[in-house]
Amino acid sequence: MEGVVQDLRYAVRKLAGAPAFTLAAVSTLAIGIGATTAIFSTVNATLLRPLPFVHPEELVALRTAYTDGRLTTGLVAAAEVARLNASNISIVGAVAYSASAFDVTLLRDNAAPVRAAAHVVGDGFFELFGLPMTLGAAFTHQQQAPIAQGAGAGQGPPPVIVLSHRAWTDWFGSDPQIVGKTVRFNEFPPTVVVGVAARDLDVPHGADLWANARFDPQDVGHGNGAIVRVKPGTPLQRLRSELAVVMTGLARDYPSSDEGRVFIAEPLVTSIVGDLGPTLLIVFAATALLLLLACVNVTNLLLGRGAARAREVAVRTALGASHGRIVRQLLTESFLVTALGAIGGVGFAYAGVRALQTLGASKLPRLESVPFDGAVIAFAGIVLLVSGVMLGVLPAVRLSRTDLKTLMNESGRRASGGATTVRMMGVMTVAEVALAVMLVAGAGWLVQSFARLRSTDPGFQVAGRLVVDVRPNPQRVRGPEQTIAWTRTIFDRLRAIPGVTAVGSTAAFPLRGTLDGSLFVQFQGEDFDPAHAMGARLRLVTPGFFAAMGIPIVAGRDFTADDRQNTAPVVIVNREFARRYLHDRDPFRTAMAFGYPTIDTRVFRTIVGVVGDVRYRSIAEEPEPSFYASQGQFPFPRQTVVIATKLADAAAMVPTIRSEIAAAEPQQAVDVDTAAHFVASTLTRQQLGMTLMLIFGATALVLAAVGIYGVIAYASAQRLGEIATRLALGATRREVFWLMMRRGQWLTAVGVVIGVAAAYAGGRAVSSLLFDVRASDPVVLVTATLVVVILTWVATAIPARHASRTDPILALRGEG
Repeated sequence: MEGVVQDLRYAVRKLAGAPAFTLAAVSTLAIGIGATTAIFSTVNATLLRPLPFVHPEELVALRTAYTDGRLTTGLVAAAEVARLNASNISIVGAVAYSASAFDVTLLRDNAAPVRAAAHVVGDGFFELFGLPMTLGAAFTHQQQAPIAQGAGAGQGPPPVIVLSHRAWTDWFGSDPQIVGKTVRFNEFPPTVVVGVAARDLDVPHGADLWANARFDPQDVGHGNGAIVRVKPGTPLQRLRSELAVVMTGLARDYPSSDEGRVFIAEPLVTSIVGDLGPTLLIVFAATALLLLLACVNVTNLLLGRGAARAREVAVRTALGASHGRIVRQLLTESFLVTALGAIGGVGFAYAGVRALQTLGASKLPRLESVPFDGAVIAFAGIVLLVSGVMLGVLPAVRLSRTDLKTLMNESGRRASGGATTVRMMGVMTVAEVALAVMLVAGAGWLVQSFARLRSTDPGFQVAGRLVVDVRPNPQRVRGPEQTIAWTRTIFDRLRAIPGVTAVGSTAAFPLRGTLDGSLFVQFQGEDFDPAHAMGARLRLVTPGFFAAMGIPIVAGRDFTADDRQNTAPVVIVNREFARRYLHDRDPFRTAMAFGYPTIDTRVFRTIVGVVGDVRYRSIAEEPEPSFYASQGQFPFPRQTVVIATKLADAAAMVPTIRSEIAAAEPQQAVDVDTAAHFVASTLTRQQLGMTLMLIFGATALVLAAVGIYGVIAYASAQRLGEIATRLALGATRREVFWLMMRRGQWLTAVGVVIGVAAAYAGGRAVSSLLFDVRASDPVVLVTATLVVVILTWVATAIPARHASRTDPILALRGEG
């Protein structure tokens, strides 16, 4: 122990005596360790940290899909959840909940109304997670059981609700007497609060309150999310096999709904995180490369510093120091440098995580807070240990295993003295260039993926459009006719605003994740084939919606005010619907019926128009076959109003729009946003990944440039006598310049070849996780190569130019 303390004191003195080296090494490691720790903390928060429930590993999310790729919501039916609970398989219980939130308006005394996201949940929902209620109790079985077979939702006593912990705190001031109180909503009668959920319960994400649902156990409509708790120790593969057996029984009992359908089971944490997980793993792999690059860079610094200390090591060897003693001393210095870098890196990581959250990460699942817990500190400790070993072993072994004569030679100024060190530094530099190419190529792929996402046409115009969520007060507006009249009044008010060019509305705005109908379609004159059913999405819109959205009408006409409930039923289809189902038919001589799980053939609706495709699910997913029905024939109260303006800055109209809607609906919470901002917000996770990769790519370029600069500068110093002799014998400065440049160019060329090959291999592994990206894309690979080559050329040219300007007389005097 005394020897270790002695080594540590000696290391402190040596590092303090070389402040430039110490600052460069510590800063480089702080960047590498800090970036890696910061990204690990986000990966830990999203993927590794257990969900805050009792035995979260037993919670599994369920979806469904057709094996033949037919269109479906991908959700679960109440009948399927009821069958799972009645089956003798490896689950403790299954619960259903509404997959899409119901927007409700909470009315408060002496305060502005607020919009709340409500979800209806089935029997046993809160018990499934095992968290104690903050106040009150969960729903009882009697509150959630259907009144009679097929009664469905809306029967029986008025609904009761459970508040989220966040809603209880923000909107009710953490009122300890909230249980039993009546709260008012704009959309339904006064409701009693029976409980406040646990602070950590956030399922579905963003829920403000939960209402008791009376799910019909015979309902085969696939509109619900579902979670099951499996029995302890049940492997996921076994659960999937048992679910397949249950679905076979459901297909036999409900052939029109479940024939050809399968359950898809995945851990609940995977379902919550979604496609954020792959993005973070790609970025985490990039930070590992960045850390490796930082270690290689510092290793080069240590090799150069070790060569300069060759005389010291030679003297200590001559005085009897063993190889082990010298290795221990050099490793102590390396670990001290790494420890200082790790301390700075953890601080850098903490600041980086906070910066990520301000960039929008806090809005992503499980990233509301990113704790620096024991797992993160342990990871930083492992990185410290591995980095210290990586940094210290090569320089230490290099010096400790060299004989005394060679060490004495390296301590002099002979051209051949540091040849071995130069070669080792060259190998490190090749690795740096290769890693830089990989990181720059990775950044290029994410930039390309994000750019293509942003440039992808969503099918509607975003410039000059405002999006407003609004609905009539159900206490004043009842029934289809009053709803349509209310819509007309709101539209008239908005159209009267100067600068407004068009107004329309829809029940489900694109890219918002709102559940819309997935129905079977049958053309008039044809028989329905359940084995090859045609599926399509039903979208409810008002006349003028397509004009307000900038969706082109390809053929036919738009809906009009004459498309009412007592007129000929009509629909409008999108291009994808026409391409997939109409083929050579004349769309305007075609009538269709629809429904689920059976089709109502009493009413066939004539196709009167074909419109452009719109990407509803996400920008990255292709449009689905869809058809539109008019509000006049399918009244819907909750509306997302789209306002087209001719103003360059549509946001300037927000106050006016708020006041107009408030005049018509004073108790309505109104959210107004620009379409451009809304669409951009759907790409937050892709933008975050791109931003991080750009930072890492730029850092990699700087580290690679510094590394190759150091190698050429060190090689120049070692060959100072040779350079002086050449100059004295008549060599030109240009010839000396290119003599030194050739080594840098050779190192760069080898590194680029290795880097491009490795980047291509890595690109093939991750291209499926990115949007419209190919690993062999020449634009990315060539651009990454050019950027690295140019920067390393500059880094090589600076010390080469300095060497070419050496004064031969002064240099030769120094040799003597």
